[in-house]
Amino acid sequence: MKIIKGLDQLQSAEPCAVTMGTFDGVHKGHHLLIERLISESKSRGLKSVLVTFDPHPRQFFAGPDKVKLLTTLQEKLELLQKFTLDCLAVVEFNQQLAQITYQDFLQEILLKKLKMRLLLIGYDHGFGKGRQGTFENLKPLALKLNFDLLKVEPLVLGEHIVKSSTIRELLLQGQVEKANELLGHRYQLRGEVVKGRLLGKKLEFPTANLYISNSAKLLPKDGVYAVDVKVDEKFYRGMLNIGFRPTVNHSTQRTVEVHIFDFTRDIYGQQVAVYFKKRLRDEKKFKNLEELKKQLTKDKEQSLKI
Repeated sequence: MKIIKGLDQLQSAEPCAVTMGTFDGVHKGHHLLIERLISESKSRGLKSVLVTFDPHPRQFFAGPDKVKLLTTLQEKLELLQKFTLDCLAVVEFNQQLAQITYQDFLQEILLKKLKMRLLLIGYDHGFGKGRQGTFENLKPLALKLNFDLLKVEPLVLGEHIVKSSTIRELLLQGQVEKANELLGHRYQLRGEVVKGRLLGKKLEFPTANLYISNSAKLLPKDGVYAVDVKVDEKFYRGMLNIGFRPTVNHSTQRTVEVHIFDFTRDIYGQQVAVYFKKRLRDEKKFKNLEELKKQLTKDKEQSLKI
């Protein structure tokens, strides 16, 4: 797969089939769209091109801290690279791009530069200034400018339409199992291990305190979770706490700390990834450290069963 960055690099010598979007989360609805793009490309003898945008347009308009994301750019690219696309393009969403009409983007970028012959869009997708490039608005242009246009209908799993906003809401409710089902993979957080107060060590439950550098990354609902932890490409089981540590701390700063089972290495300064499996309980204030330790023992037992 060829990866290109920037609008200037967005060009092709061969006719292409294209899909576009932010693809936040790279969830099962996105999978459906991407797999359709790949199959249509092969059957028509076209190159498959996926165009995504960074930052998320809603971040650009509302500010970086106003929109919580399911995936950082790095995570999104890693997930997208699992598909057999011919080309993955990352386009910076900036003031210039925000002002381009869908007609101009279609003609100047998609048709002229990419030699697009087929455009696949999701049922609710719109591009160009004011998101006016919808399926209905594009239909007459497809006939006039001689390209094929296909709409991919929504994917419904159980009571949910699979879309990024639904998954965000599920995570904010702590429903990580349902969110994972819609994602098609486990929700993850990545962070650098930084020094904490070392209280976990005294409780015989040493924790790695994670610094999540991207403030836009969505943190699930406060509480205790069963997780898997990836350190140096190896996976370990563990349990993670998101919240304010009310028993030992009166800080207003949310923390993310993970206890890795059967793990004794010093990993300060390293990047680790945690993958959510199930929410165990709410964060709770205990009478004393002994009560907290008893609960942590129960949490570990429950985590190991999952």
